[in-house]
Amino acid sequence: MVVPQGPRQELLRLAHDIPLAGHLGQKKTRHRLARAFFWPRLSEDTREYCCTCPVCQKTGKAGDHPKAPLRPMPIIQEPFSRVAVDIIGPLPRPSATGKRYILTVVDYATRYPEAVALANIQADTVADALLRVFTRVGFPREILSDQGTQFTAELTQQLWRLCGVRALHSAPYHPQTNGLCERFNGTLKQLIRAFVHESKDWEKYLPHLLFAYREVPQESTGYSPFELLYGRQVRGPLDLVRAQWEGVQEEDGVPVLGYVLKLRERLAELAGFVQENMETAQAQQKAWYDRAACSRSFLVGQKVLVLKPQRQNKLQAAWQGPYKVVTQLGDTTYVVVSCADTRIQRTFHVNMLKAYHERPETVDAICAPAVEETELFPLVELPGVAKQPSGVDQVQLGEELGPEKQARQLLHDYPGVFSALPGYTDQAIHQVDTGSRKRSASPCGPRSGRCWSWGSLNRRPAHGRRPWSWCPRRTVPPGSASTIGG
Repeated sequence: MVVPQGPRQELLRLAHDIPLAGHLGQKKTRHRLARAFFWPRLSEDTREYCCTCPVCQKTGKAGDHPKAPLRPMPIIQEPFSRVAVDIIGPLPRPSATGKRYILTVVDYATRYPEAVALANIQADTVADALLRVFTRVGFPREILSDQGTQFTAELTQQLWRLCGVRALHSAPYHPQTNGLCERFNGTLKQLIRAFVHESKDWEKYLPHLLFAYREVPQESTGYSPFELLYGRQVRGPLDLVRAQWEGVQEEDGVPVLGYVLKLRERLAELAGFVQENMETAQAQQKAWYDRAACSRSFLVGQKVLVLKPQRQNKLQAAWQGPYKVVTQLGDTTYVVVSCADTRIQRTFHVNMLKAYHERPETVDAICAPAVEETELFPLVELPGVAKQPSGVDQVQLGEELGPEKQARQLLHDYPGVFSALPGYTDQAIHQVDTGSRKRSASPCGPRSGRCWSWGSLNRRPAHGRRPWSWCPRRTVPPGSASTIGG
């Protein structure tokens, strides 16, 4: 059945939105409609309706949108000029002194880590622990952290201003920005897990585990954090065993000035090697990460949905919103506000956002009387043939039907035959066996000539029928019609 413009939106709703439709994808929705109905641009209308469905957009998977390309962090050559900090905890088992948290600090240049056990993560406790670390290695120029309250509190910000430290914060729910510290946290927790079954006092093992991490070379730099910071190899347990087996050999003393000059040359040489190794490692990481990445951007004022990183249950919607983009911070960070409450602004990475497609509001202009919904859809809310004839005054009349008054009188004389509602008739039926259920469709739009070609249809009927034919020898004089058929 060919459907006019009016009931199409209702048919789309019944084929997609109701529980019997199940909010399935556009292909299944189109197949469901095509079994009983047809109209021009059926596939396009179905695709647009499914893509603009608010329920489908909010309940989609978290990975149904491409991630942004990786933006490598700048390579730092000066030790402890930029550090990353984070908090581990609360740990399931407290230490002997009742501490459940660990403050971690990692240097960007040397990958040298520091870790301090904490009883709580209040701002004053965290600030005091950071001061103890910086008194040994010096105050950094930049410090990168997440947006935890212990790092964004006024006390912490005042400390950074007094020490001349620039505070950098990662976007919410985007730990990749602070990936260096996050990766070290995972390694440290794995090391603690390996020893916690032997002793409940994991705090006692913390210095030993840090030594194990500092001693071995890092894959990205090619050297150990200890060697990059101090310019020499650290003596570990294996070195002590070898020295005992070989016997202690006294080394000649080196003047202090000579040692300092040699150390500077060694550190400068290591810095050059580290620069090359870091560039190679970052290029490999970006090539691997960007395999399925795609650059995305949003305009100011555009509506977006925000990903829920932590859902209470699996049946909860993965996306929330819509939100409106207020401003753009950098290439991959945006400030958004809720369309329902514009008082609170929130900052998100582009990977946490996806475009929200609004359904355009259309006004259907059909020549049908204004009747109740129960009359249009008496049983299953599908447009069909009305039981009682109605709306004959609203039927549009073609010019070829003759004078309007005569046609109106004909409509009133036979109200059971004519109606403004779409329907069907079983009084006159003609069947053509095409031999296949495959549709022979032609593109919609004006024809280049004045003749319709029936060649593809003539080849379809089964044997025994007399197909239409076109004789090129015959000529048809042009008439007043816009098209002719043969």
